[in-house]
Amino acid sequence: MNILVIAAHPDDEVLGMGGTIKKLVKKGNQVHLCVVTEGASAQYKNKKMIEERKKACLQAGKILGISSFTFLNYPDMQLDTISHLELNKSLEKIIQLKKPEVVFTTPNNDLNKDHQIVFDSTLVATRPKSKYVKEIMCYEIPGSVKKPFNPTVYQNISSEILLKIKAFKCYNSEIQKHPLPRSLDAINNLALMRGMESGLNKAEAFELIKKINC
Repeated sequence: MNILVIAAHPDDEVLGMGGTIKKLVKKGNQVHLCVVTEGASAQYKNKKMIEERKKACLQAGKILGISSFTFLNYPDMQLDTISHLELNKSLEKIIQLKKPEVVFTTPNNDLNKDHQIVFDSTLVATRPKSKYVKEIMCYEIPGSVKKPFNPTVYQNISSEILLKIKAFKCYNSEIQKHPLPRSLDAINNLALMRGMESGLNKAEAFELIKKINC
């Protein structure tokens, strides 16, 4: 099965569903990643960080078993300056190329504008005219939120959590110190919390947006 993961920034894919990506790959699925922004220019003056984040994404993806990478290279934290139509068409092209049955995208509950915009454009790009996509879910990204994440699906990542953390270590510049949400302890603790909610040891949480049964 072809699966498409859409990330607003390089590292969203690992933070949100690194364990699930690895599990899906283990089961023989092809997981493709589309990263919408370069994820660095808003935080760092050094333009070399754009390439560093891309390199980290490729390294993390190798650990998780991602089949292909698409970098759209829109400016970090400036998606609200990009035509909504342009972004919709960019994602539609990726969907037409990869033909995914399942699409994972960023959540709409946090304060990051890029996450919200990518979520909205994903819904447009996966409208019913997109004949391939049968299921859409958004993953959880730790950080400041405007409303709590409301999971409806849990994935057991008890066997994959160490590889998720290993993959995130590729993003060395993004690792925070405890108790900040992007610390290694926080990633592990979130997996424990979602596991307790679902009766699992460690889990990742998702919100089911749409599912079409044929």
